[in-house]
Order: sequence, then C-alpha cells, then structure tokens
Amino acid sequence: MRKSRTKKETVHVQKQPSNIPLVVIIFLLSVQTVFLFYKNSGLIRDFFRSDPNLIYQQETELKEHSNDFSNINPSFIKISVLNGCGVPGIAATWRERLRRMEFDVRETGNASRRYERTIVLSRTEDMTYAKYLANKLNIDENNVYMQLNRDLVDIDLTVIIGADYQDFED
Repeated sequence: MRKSRTKKETVHVQKQPSNIPLVVIIFLLSVQTVFLFYKNSGLIRDFFRSDPNLIYQQETELKEHSNDFSNINPSFIKISVLNGCGVPGIAATWRERLRRMEFDVRETGNASRRYERTIVLSRTEDMTYAKYLANKLNIDENNVYMQLNRDLVDIDLTVIIGADYQDFED
C-alpha cells in the first residue's frame, strides 16, 4: 500500500481591518448629538450662562438706561465743537463755556452743513458721556446720537451747534 501524500493545504488568514476608529468616530458623533440636543433644549443652557458677550450686553443695557452721572469727571471728556448754525465765533464761545464747565475741549471748527438743532454725537459706543453733556446743556436726549468715526482718534464727543443755540445760552 502506498501512502498517499496529501498536500498541506495552506490557509491564508486575512487580517480583518480594525473597527476601532469607526467605533470611536460613531461614539464622538453620538456624544456631540446628545450634547447639542440638550444644550438647545435648555437643560444645559444654564451651565453656559457665563458667556462674556451676555455680560457685556447686560452692562451696556444698564448704562444706556442709566442717568446716574455722579461718577463722571467732565475733565476726562474730550470734545470737539462745530459751528453748524453759521453765526461767526459761536464755536469759540461754546468752547469757552464748556471749558468753564471743566470739559476738555480739544478742537473747534465749522460743520459741513447747517443744522436746525444742536446735537451731540458720541464717537464711542458708550453713550454715557454724550447723555451727560446733553443733560448739562439741557439738550433733548432725542438729539444725542452715536456716530463712530475712526479718523477721530482723541475725541469722545462732538457738539454741533445748530440754529437753536440761543435756547441753550447761560
């Protein structure tokens, strides 16, 4: 009898690719989905209340509605005075008046056009100084505006003297 030899069958085992990266990605996406769901539903919203933008917004709203000017030093307010009524020398007169009130008047000049009403322009986002000056001069708060200008580096407020300037005389 003859022994038959059989060839050894070689089995090539292919390594299965690992599913670990796929599992990690699915897990992270699930966590993110759950987080966003709960955050938007309000359950986690209180955890994120310390948003600095909300704090700034609340402070700005308080300042806008506040008329407490007790802590303001007028010598820190830098002002530009413009003649918007066409009366010669009126800007210089107001410059001296404001300086007597201890404001820091940096410049005077003529406005580019004529104004019916005297207005106060805030050159910063904080309207406190503008409201303070309007209060001191008895200018209606409806004539106080914010007008930011990057060219005016060292000016907080601009007062444009209008045709109604006699209503504000001493």
